[in-house]
Amino acid sequence: MLEERPQAAVAVRAPDKPATRVPGAYRDPVTWAVALSAGGCYLVLSLFRLLRLNPSSWDLGIYTEYVKQLAHLHAPIVDVRGSGFNLLGDHFQVIVALIAPFFRVFPSPATLLAAQALLIAVSVFPVTAAAVWLLGRGAGRCIGFAYGFSWGLQQMMDFDFHEIAFAVPLLAFSLSALVRGRPRAAILWAMPLVFVKEDQGFTVAAIGLLMLMAGMSSGEAGGTGRGAWGAWIGRTRGSAGGGTFLVLWGLAWSVLAIMVIIPHFNAGHRYFYWGDGGVVGSGAPFSATGLLGQMFHAWPVKLHAVVLLLLPTVFIALGSPIALIALPSIALRFLSTNSAYWGTLWHYNATVMPVLFIAAAEAMARWRALPDRASGPHPGGSPPADVTWWRSLRVLAARHGAPMMLAVAVALAFQFPLSNLWSGSTYQIGPQVAAADAAMAQVPDGATVQTTLNLLAPLAARADTFWIGNAGNPITDYVVFDGTDSGYSPAPKDVPAFIAQLFPRDGYVEVFERDDVYVFRRG
Repeated sequence: MLEERPQAAVAVRAPDKPATRVPGAYRDPVTWAVALSAGGCYLVLSLFRLLRLNPSSWDLGIYTEYVKQLAHLHAPIVDVRGSGFNLLGDHFQVIVALIAPFFRVFPSPATLLAAQALLIAVSVFPVTAAAVWLLGRGAGRCIGFAYGFSWGLQQMMDFDFHEIAFAVPLLAFSLSALVRGRPRAAILWAMPLVFVKEDQGFTVAAIGLLMLMAGMSSGEAGGTGRGAWGAWIGRTRGSAGGGTFLVLWGLAWSVLAIMVIIPHFNAGHRYFYWGDGGVVGSGAPFSATGLLGQMFHAWPVKLHAVVLLLLPTVFIALGSPIALIALPSIALRFLSTNSAYWGTLWHYNATVMPVLFIAAAEAMARWRALPDRASGPHPGGSPPADVTWWRSLRVLAARHGAPMMLAVAVALAFQFPLSNLWSGSTYQIGPQVAAADAAMAQVPDGATVQTTLNLLAPLAARADTFWIGNAGNPITDYVVFDGTDSGYSPAPKDVPAFIAQLFPRDGYVEVFERDDVYVFRRG
């Protein structure tokens, strides 16, 4: 069996004979158990967050409205984001439309959460397959487990829902094919990334650039097939042409989305996120020093994020050129003037996880195959201290890197959202939720309603929903207001008086009240 081959096979496999089939990771019961466990754990956590009406942001409400509109073949007008707001004027995330047929059958925000958990579970297979193909079954299983429960994926699930979930398996399949010597499959899996979000085209270009450089080094463009590039991917054929195509494909779609498509659908005919660009795109004078200043501003926060990104792979990912594919997404975040992008919260680190774990597996396989140069003759009779130190570290990582990643994953599980699985409060549905559910039941399907952030997603699945915190909302049929979780600071003590103050001439009549949750109907 391929998955049981001796490790020496990594060193002797001919560069011109790539593997013709995926190892047994797709039929391995352990891999299935890891994938189902990861997807199941994340689904439980996200569903109970929904049931507790405790969203981390308004994004689940936004995407529920977006998918609902597409499911009914309507323009993606998302009033949660703003009255009459076309969501294609915010981000270029057309791939989310794949959820629409399922939403038509199961019209609930839970459908989006289930899709996200499934995407994560599916991504475990290509990561494990690459690790098994490179390192053998035992090490591959360890790396697959460490990836499936990595903190970047946990944080994404804790964020409710985001379109970036589609990028995770696409990246995993593309890079898995790349390290297994299947450039055509790598290209085909990378191409749809441009439809996930407008910035993913830069990641696609990075994949293409790496393939191009590797192809040139391996002799496709007159290279020798030796050296650093030829050593790690000399077996890929046609990667120079395929890499060039991906570079052009990725850059073209990112530029088209940012400069043409998004401004076309945006009411202000602009790309909103230029405002976070500082010296890039915001209208401020451009300078190299300003760019460097932005990159290294708040460097302790950014350095902490980088260290935590590398920790799940025990820093072994740094030994592989594959890790360079993570640079565009990290660089774009660190260049932004918006501090929300810099740290370890939210979903921004999820796409880095498959890149780094596959990079670590590739580095370990290559280190196992390298000759022991330190044991040969050296001037002076003994190898230099730095050679001995590097050799020892390399051997340790190559032999024991996989179980070390597994140990780190288990340790970090107690520091990130996965620890909520064994917390009783995760599963407690209080009386406040029952009151909110009863209040939302007062709103008929298809009505227009303004509501607080915690009730956006359930109402958006069946009504035209506006966030009450947005300015410029039209007068709606209903207002549903949770006084205990309103988002206002200070929280209003007299909700009916507060609503009368917000809408002094619109004739709203209170029709429901329980546990400080109110429903007002326009009289």
